[in-house]
Amino acid sequence: MWTSPSGRSYTTTPGGALFFPYLGTPTETLTTDTFTTGTPGTTAPCPEVSPGRTLMMPTRQRTRAAERAARIAWERGLNEARWAADPPPF
Repeated sequence: MWTSPSGRSYTTTPGGALFFPYLGTPTETLTTDTFTTGTPGTTAPCPEVSPGRTLMMPTRQRTRAAERAARIAWERGLNEARWAADPPPF
């Protein structure tokens, strides 16, 4: 189903199987209670998600604005060094 910005709904069918039929064949039944451990043919039960899991995400060292300003200053420094090494002919 696809809904346009005007609100009309359209039903589409996937057409990739017409061009790539070998990609449309199922390979294996999926289960959500185990995951592959990396060794072929071995699985392990999914670990339980701890309640404080979101606290493990890394935090920014600088704000987005400070990161952008630092990146612009770094690029300007590169441009100045390039200009000092080989000044334009005018």
